Amino acid sequence: MPFFSIIIPTYNRAEFLSKTISTIFSQSFQDFEIIVVDDGSKDDTVTILENIKIAHQNFAFYYYSQTNAERGAARNFGIDKATGKYITFLDSDDILYPDYFENAFQTLKEQNFPTFLHTAYEIKTVDNQVLYKINRLKNDDYKMLIEGNPLSCMGWFLDNEKTKNFRFPEDRNIAGSEDWAFALILVAHFGIKISHTITAALIHHEARSVLNFNEEQLETRTKLALEYALKDEKTNEVYGKHKVKIIAYLNAYIALHLALSNHKKQARKYLFRTLRANPFFCFERRFLAIIKHLIF
Repeated sequence: MPFFSIIIPTYNRAEFLSKTISTIFSQSFQDFEIIVVDDGSKDDTVTILENIKIAHQNFAFYYYSQTNAERGAARNFGIDKATGKYITFLDSDDILYPDYFENAFQTLKEQNFPTFLHTAYEIKTVDNQVLYKINRLKNDDYKMLIEGNPLSCMGWFLDNEKTKNFRFPEDRNIAGSEDWAFALILVAHFGIKISHTITAALIHHEARSVLNFNEEQLETRTKLALEYALKDEKTNEVYGKHKVKIIAYLNAYIALHLALSNHKKQARKYLFRTLRANPFFCFERRFLAIIKHLIF
């Protein structure tokens, strides 16, 4: 039984996949298995995965194919196959630094092996320019999920045994916000511990699904994700009283993504909704980020 199981859902990301997986093979901590779930790709994904498997026969490398069912279902498929003590995730176009597993192992040990650990990461361009660093989160700060989702799945470490009865939502209408819904549930049940050491990078490129969306679908998916999470009794107990504030921040989230994709008129509409619900939002850094993208 490996200590870590790393689950990689992928869909038509053949051009990124080899580089992403190579960053796992170069880890300083080698007690892991790799589980790739091909979510119905139409490109050369299967060929690339077979070549990787042949080239790295000394690693526990497994890949599976399923009919396209979106990321939540692909991750859940991987969870069902995982045998490691801790489960972590990696999107097929992002990268790990060589100390990703080593830092996680040491942090888990120092914090008495919590159920849910999240490690810091950064967001970079394809030409290696750092855009943001997500490394200032706090232990057991459940309120961070009220204001959005700073938790990249890439940095999740879940105790496989203790979280085996929990799953990502598989509703296609939630796709893109399934990780936030799942994070709300996990934090409500188990709390969260944090490592501030940056050991991975989310690569920001034009093909990222977060930048390709329908406005109506984006609004629908975030609201459905919240409804899904609040159906859980414990999650509703922790987060239900903050629902109005959460929705205000959801509007800000939509405004930012609309601004990033140059839908400025629609972005202003959602920004005004945010300010009506929470006038003090104008003093937050995210307000300035939205304004920046609306102007430039």
